[in-house]
Amino acid sequence: MKKLIIKLLTAGIKNNYYQPTEELSLENAIAQIDHFFGRDSMLKEFDADITVPYYTQSELGYRLYHSAEDAIHMALNFDGVFNVDGYQAQPRIVAEQIDKLGATNVLEVGCGKGFNSLFLAQQFPSVQFVGIDLTPSHIAIANRKVRDFTNLTYQIGDFNCLNFPSQSFDLVFACECLCHAHQPRITLAEIFRILRPGGKLVIFDGYRQAKLESFSQELQTLTQLTEIGMAVQHGFCELEDWTEVAKNVGFSVETREDLTFAIQPTLLRLQSLSLLFFKSYWRSKVLTFLLPKYLVRNAVPGLLMHFAFNTNQGSLGYYKFILNRT
Repeated sequence: MKKLIIKLLTAGIKNNYYQPTEELSLENAIAQIDHFFGRDSMLKEFDADITVPYYTQSELGYRLYHSAEDAIHMALNFDGVFNVDGYQAQPRIVAEQIDKLGATNVLEVGCGKGFNSLFLAQQFPSVQFVGIDLTPSHIAIANRKVRDFTNLTYQIGDFNCLNFPSQSFDLVFACECLCHAHQPRITLAEIFRILRPGGKLVIFDGYRQAKLESFSQELQTLTQLTEIGMAVQHGFCELEDWTEVAKNVGFSVETREDLTFAIQPTLLRLQSLSLLFFKSYWRSKVLTFLLPKYLVRNAVPGLLMHFAFNTNQGSLGYYKFILNRT
Protein backbone atom coordinates (compact mmCIF):
# COMPACT_ATOMS: atom_id res chain seq x y z
CA MET A 1 0.00 0.00 0.00
CA LYS A 2 2.80 2.43 0.88
CA LYS A 3 4.46 1.86 -2.51
CA LEU A 4 1.15 2.52 -4.26
CA ILE A 5 0.65 5.77 -2.33
CA ILE A 6 4.18 6.98 -3.16
CA LYS A 7 3.62 6.08 -6.82
CA LEU A 8 0.39 8.10 -6.86
CA LEU A 9 2.05 11.02 -5.09
CA THR A 10 5.01 11.16 -7.46
CA ALA A 11 3.23 10.37 -10.73
CA GLY A 12 4.07 12.93 -13.38
CA ILE A 13 6.73 14.78 -11.43
CA LYS A 14 9.62 13.99 -13.79
CA ASN A 15 7.83 15.36 -16.83
CA ASN A 16 6.12 18.33 -15.21
CA TYR A 17 8.48 19.37 -12.42
CA TYR A 18 9.07 22.89 -13.69
CA GLN A 19 6.01 23.36 -15.82
CA PRO A 20 5.40 27.11 -16.35
CA THR A 21 2.44 28.30 -14.27
CA GLU A 22 2.16 31.97 -15.19
CA GLU A 23 -1.07 31.33 -17.11
CA LEU A 24 -2.85 30.20 -13.94
CA SER A 25 -5.13 32.98 -12.71
CA LEU A 26 -5.89 33.60 -9.06
CA GLU A 27 -9.61 33.26 -9.76
CA ASN A 28 -9.08 29.86 -11.36
CA ALA A 29 -6.78 28.71 -8.54
CA ILE A 30 -9.36 29.56 -5.86
CA ALA A 31 -12.10 27.89 -7.93
CA GLN A 32 -10.07 24.66 -8.09
CA ILE A 33 -9.51 24.72 -4.34
CA ASP A 34 -13.22 25.35 -3.75
CA HIS A 35 -14.07 22.40 -6.01
CA PHE A 36 -11.70 19.92 -4.31
CA PHE A 37 -11.68 21.06 -0.68
CA GLY A 38 -14.52 23.50 -0.17
CA ARG A 39 -13.38 27.06 0.46
CA ASP A 40 -15.95 27.79 3.18
CA SER A 41 -15.17 24.53 4.97
CA MET A 42 -11.46 25.42 5.10
CA LEU A 43 -12.09 28.98 6.25
CA LYS A 44 -13.98 27.66 9.27
CA GLU A 45 -10.66 26.29 10.57
CA PHE A 46 -8.93 29.66 10.43
CA ASP A 47 -8.46 29.95 14.21
CA ALA A 48 -7.85 26.24 14.87
CA ASP A 49 -4.56 25.09 16.41
CA ILE A 50 -3.54 22.29 14.05
CA THR A 51 0.23 22.82 14.13
CA VAL A 52 1.35 19.44 15.49
CA PRO A 53 -1.19 17.34 13.51
CA TYR A 54 -0.28 19.28 10.36
CA TYR A 55 3.47 18.63 10.62
CA THR A 56 2.96 15.03 11.76
CA GLN A 57 0.69 14.22 8.83
CA SER A 58 2.73 16.18 6.29
CA GLU A 59 6.09 14.49 6.89
CA LEU A 60 5.87 12.22 3.81
CA GLY A 61 4.86 15.12 1.59
CA TYR A 62 7.73 17.30 2.77
CA ARG A 63 10.19 14.47 2.15
CA LEU A 64 8.90 13.62 -1.35
CA TYR A 65 8.12 17.09 -2.68
CA HIS A 66 10.19 19.50 -0.64
CA SER A 67 13.52 18.12 0.58
CA ALA A 68 14.86 14.59 0.88
CA GLU A 69 17.42 16.03 3.32
CA ASP A 70 14.64 17.01 5.78
CA ALA A 71 14.62 20.77 5.26
CA ILE A 72 11.09 22.06 5.81
CA HIS A 73 11.69 25.74 5.07
CA MET A 74 11.84 27.79 1.86
CA ALA A 75 15.01 27.70 -0.19
CA LEU A 76 16.56 31.12 -0.75
CA ASN A 77 17.70 31.32 -4.39
CA PHE A 78 18.99 34.83 -4.94
CA ASP A 79 19.73 34.21 -8.63
CA GLY A 80 16.09 33.37 -9.42
CA VAL A 81 16.74 29.69 -10.22
CA PHE A 82 15.68 26.91 -7.87
CA ASN A 83 18.53 24.92 -6.39
CA VAL A 84 18.48 22.72 -3.29
CA ASP A 85 21.60 24.55 -2.09
CA GLY A 86 19.17 27.36 -1.25
CA TYR A 87 17.96 25.39 1.76
CA GLN A 88 21.35 26.08 3.36
CA ALA A 89 21.06 29.84 2.87
CA GLN A 90 19.33 30.43 6.22
CA PRO A 91 21.81 28.46 8.35
CA ARG A 92 24.69 30.13 6.49
CA ILE A 93 23.33 33.52 7.48
CA VAL A 94 23.04 32.27 11.07
CA ALA A 95 26.64 31.06 10.83
CA GLU A 96 27.75 34.59 9.95
CA GLN A 97 26.11 35.85 13.13
CA ILE A 98 27.69 33.09 15.24
CA ASP A 99 31.09 34.16 13.92
CA LYS A 100 30.38 37.83 14.43
CA LEU A 101 29.16 37.31 17.98
CA GLY A 102 31.64 34.63 18.98
CA ALA A 103 28.67 32.61 20.23
CA THR A 104 29.31 29.44 22.22
CA ASN A 105 25.72 28.42 23.06
CA VAL A 106 23.06 28.49 20.34
CA LEU A 107 19.37 27.52 20.44
CA GLU A 108 17.13 26.81 17.48
CA VAL A 109 13.43 27.08 18.27
CA GLY A 110 11.09 25.19 15.96
CA CYS A 111 14.01 23.08 14.73
CA GLY A 112 11.85 20.72 12.70
CA LYS A 113 13.76 17.60 11.67
CA GLY A 114 17.10 19.16 12.50
CA PHE A 115 18.34 20.33 9.10
CA ASN A 116 19.63 23.75 10.18
CA SER A 117 21.19 22.87 13.53
CA LEU A 118 22.89 19.81 12.09
CA PHE A 119 24.43 21.93 9.33
CA LEU A 120 25.72 24.43 11.89
CA ALA A 121 26.98 21.84 14.38
CA GLN A 122 29.19 20.43 11.63
CA GLN A 123 30.58 23.90 10.89
CA PHE A 124 31.18 24.84 14.55
CA PRO A 125 32.35 21.76 16.51
CA SER A 126 33.27 23.89 19.55
CA VAL A 127 29.83 25.54 19.79
CA GLN A 128 27.04 23.87 21.76
CA PHE A 129 23.71 23.68 19.87
CA VAL A 130 20.24 22.79 21.13
CA GLY A 131 17.17 22.35 18.96
CA ILE A 132 13.59 22.26 20.26
CA ASP A 133 10.37 21.49 18.46
CA LEU A 134 6.78 20.88 19.50
CA THR A 135 6.26 17.93 17.13
CA PRO A 136 7.44 14.60 18.62
CA SER A 137 7.97 12.96 15.21
CA HIS A 138 10.31 15.80 14.21
CA ILE A 139 12.46 15.31 17.30
CA ALA A 140 12.52 11.54 16.79
CA ILE A 141 13.84 12.00 13.24
CA ALA A 142 16.35 14.66 14.31
CA ASN A 143 17.70 12.56 17.17
CA ARG A 144 18.47 9.64 14.86
CA LYS A 145 20.94 11.89 13.01
CA VAL A 146 23.00 13.12 15.96
CA ARG A 147 24.02 10.01 17.86
CA ASP A 148 27.69 10.70 17.09
CA PHE A 149 27.54 14.44 17.82
CA THR A 150 28.74 15.80 21.16
CA ASN A 151 27.78 19.43 20.46
CA LEU A 152 24.14 19.02 19.37
CA THR A 153 21.03 17.83 21.18
CA TYR A 154 17.35 17.90 20.33
CA GLN A 155 14.35 17.88 22.64
CA ILE A 156 10.62 18.45 22.59
CA GLY A 157 9.94 22.02 23.66
CA ASP A 158 7.56 24.94 23.39
CA PHE A 159 8.92 28.38 22.49
CA ASN A 160 6.23 29.94 24.68
CA CYS A 161 7.69 28.27 27.78
CA LEU A 162 11.37 27.52 27.32
CA ASN A 163 12.87 25.05 29.77
CA PHE A 164 16.20 26.87 30.08
CA PRO A 165 17.67 29.23 32.69
CA SER A 166 17.60 32.95 32.02
CA GLN A 167 20.52 34.35 30.00
CA SER A 168 21.77 30.90 28.94
CA PHE A 169 22.23 31.42 25.17
CA ASP A 170 24.32 33.79 23.06
CA LEU A 171 22.16 33.35 19.99
CA VAL A 172 18.69 32.03 19.20
CA PHE A 173 17.38 31.47 15.70
CA ALA A 174 13.97 30.60 14.30
CA CYS A 175 13.29 29.51 10.75
CA GLU A 176 9.63 29.74 9.68
CA CYS A 177 8.21 28.77 13.05
CA LEU A 178 7.37 31.98 14.94
CA CYS A 179 4.46 32.42 12.53
CA HIS A 180 2.80 29.74 14.68
CA ALA A 181 3.07 31.92 17.80
CA HIS A 182 -0.49 32.93 18.65
CA GLN A 183 0.76 35.58 21.12
CA PRO A 184 4.07 36.89 19.76
CA ARG A 185 4.67 39.09 22.80
CA ILE A 186 4.81 36.03 25.07
CA THR A 187 7.07 34.13 22.67
CA LEU A 188 9.49 37.02 22.11
CA ALA A 189 9.62 37.83 25.83
CA GLU A 190 10.53 34.22 26.60
CA ILE A 191 13.31 34.24 23.99
CA PHE A 192 14.50 37.61 25.35
CA ARG A 193 14.68 36.04 28.82
CA ILE A 194 16.99 33.17 27.83
CA LEU A 195 19.31 35.36 25.75
CA ARG A 196 22.37 36.88 27.37
CA PRO A 197 22.78 40.69 27.17
CA GLY A 198 24.31 41.42 23.78
CA GLY A 199 22.80 38.24 22.33
CA LYS A 200 20.93 38.02 19.04
CA LEU A 201 17.72 36.53 17.71
CA VAL A 202 17.79 35.66 13.99
CA ILE A 203 14.43 35.04 12.31
CA PHE A 204 13.26 33.98 8.86
CA ASP A 205 9.50 34.03 8.44
CA GLY A 206 6.39 35.18 6.64
CA TYR A 207 4.36 38.27 7.57
CA ARG A 208 1.32 40.09 6.28
CA GLN A 209 2.42 43.20 4.42
CA ALA A 210 -0.54 45.17 5.81
CA LYS A 211 -3.77 44.71 7.76
CA LEU A 212 -5.93 41.94 6.28
CA GLU A 213 -8.91 44.26 5.89
CA SER A 214 -6.85 46.59 3.69
CA PHE A 215 -6.75 43.99 0.92
CA SER A 216 -9.48 43.22 -1.62
CA GLN A 217 -11.94 40.47 -0.70
CA GLU A 218 -10.32 38.09 -3.17
CA LEU A 219 -6.87 38.76 -1.71
CA GLN A 220 -8.22 38.30 1.83
CA THR A 221 -9.59 34.88 0.84
CA LEU A 222 -6.32 33.97 -0.85
CA THR A 223 -4.35 35.01 2.23
CA GLN A 224 -6.47 33.07 4.70
CA LEU A 225 -6.58 29.91 2.56
CA THR A 226 -2.79 30.04 2.25
CA GLU A 227 -2.41 30.49 6.01
CA ILE A 228 -4.85 27.70 6.85
CA GLY A 229 -3.10 25.37 4.43
CA MET A 230 0.19 26.09 6.22
CA ALA A 231 -1.40 25.63 9.68
CA VAL A 232 -0.66 29.23 10.67
CA GLN A 233 -3.24 29.70 13.41
CA HIS A 234 -4.93 33.13 13.28
CA GLY A 235 -2.80 34.04 10.26
CA PHE A 236 0.62 35.63 9.84
CA CYS A 237 1.35 38.69 11.98
CA GLU A 238 1.22 42.06 10.29
CA LEU A 239 4.79 43.20 9.68
CA GLU A 240 4.70 46.60 11.39
CA ASP A 241 2.72 45.32 14.37
CA TRP A 242 5.16 42.46 14.88
CA THR A 243 8.16 44.80 14.64
CA GLU A 244 6.61 47.06 17.28
CA VAL A 245 5.98 44.10 19.60
CA ALA A 246 9.63 43.06 19.31
CA LYS A 247 10.76 46.57 20.25
CA ASN A 248 8.34 46.74 23.18
CA VAL A 249 9.69 43.45 24.54
CA GLY A 250 13.15 45.02 24.64
CA PHE A 251 14.79 44.02 21.37
CA SER A 252 16.42 46.49 19.03
CA VAL A 253 16.12 45.82 15.31
CA GLU A 254 19.53 45.46 13.69
CA THR A 255 18.22 44.11 10.36
CA ARG A 256 14.83 43.84 8.68
CA GLU A 257 15.32 42.59 5.14
CA ASP A 258 12.66 41.66 2.59
CA LEU A 259 13.66 38.33 1.01
CA THR A 260 10.36 37.65 -0.76
CA PHE A 261 12.08 37.71 -4.14
CA ALA A 262 14.47 34.93 -3.08
CA ILE A 263 11.70 32.40 -2.33
CA GLN A 264 10.00 32.83 -5.72
CA PRO A 265 11.77 29.83 -7.35
CA THR A 266 10.58 27.60 -4.50
CA LEU A 267 7.03 28.94 -4.78
CA LEU A 268 6.89 28.34 -8.54
CA ARG A 269 8.23 24.83 -8.03
CA LEU A 270 5.59 24.07 -5.38
CA GLN A 271 2.84 25.54 -7.56
CA SER A 272 3.94 23.34 -10.43
CA LEU A 273 3.81 20.28 -8.17
CA SER A 274 0.39 21.27 -6.81
CA LEU A 275 -0.99 21.53 -10.33
CA LEU A 276 -0.22 17.84 -10.76
CA PHE A 277 -2.63 17.15 -7.90
CA PHE A 278 -5.43 19.28 -9.35
CA LYS A 279 -4.81 18.03 -12.91
CA SER A 280 -6.46 14.62 -12.39
CA TYR A 281 -9.80 14.66 -10.59
CA TRP A 282 -9.92 10.92 -9.89
CA ARG A 283 -6.27 10.65 -8.81
CA SER A 284 -6.89 13.54 -6.44
CA LYS A 285 -9.97 11.87 -5.02
CA VAL A 286 -8.06 8.61 -4.45
CA LEU A 287 -5.26 10.46 -2.67
CA THR A 288 -7.79 12.40 -0.57
CA PHE A 289 -9.36 9.09 0.47
CA LEU A 290 -6.07 7.30 1.22
CA LEU A 291 -3.99 10.02 2.82
CA PRO A 292 -4.27 12.14 6.00
CA LYS A 293 -6.25 15.35 5.64
CA TYR A 294 -3.46 17.86 6.24
CA LEU A 295 -0.99 16.06 4.01
CA VAL A 296 -3.33 16.27 1.04
CA ARG A 297 -4.30 19.84 1.83
CA ASN A 298 -0.72 21.01 1.30
CA ALA A 299 -1.83 21.32 -2.33
CA VAL A 300 -3.70 24.48 -1.30
CA PRO A 301 -0.76 26.67 -0.17
CA GLY A 302 1.31 25.03 -2.89
CA LEU A 303 -1.09 26.44 -5.46
CA LEU A 304 -1.63 29.82 -3.79
CA MET A 305 1.67 30.90 -2.25
CA HIS A 306 3.03 32.27 -5.52
CA PHE A 307 0.08 34.68 -5.58
CA ALA A 308 0.16 35.50 -1.85
CA PHE A 309 3.92 36.18 -1.78
CA ASN A 310 3.87 38.10 -5.05
CA THR A 311 6.58 40.76 -4.90
CA ASN A 312 4.40 43.38 -6.65
CA GLN A 313 0.86 42.93 -5.37
CA GLY A 314 0.85 40.07 -2.86
CA SER A 315 -0.44 40.20 0.69
CA LEU A 316 2.45 38.31 2.30
CA GLY A 317 6.20 38.87 2.51
CA TYR A 318 9.17 36.77 3.60
CA TYR A 319 11.62 38.60 5.87
CA LYS A 320 14.90 38.18 7.69
CA PHE A 321 15.14 39.83 11.11
CA ILE A 322 18.20 40.18 13.29
CA LEU A 323 17.21 41.43 16.74
CA ASN A 324 19.61 42.47 19.50
CA ARG A 325 19.04 41.74 23.17
CA THR A 326 20.18 44.95 24.83
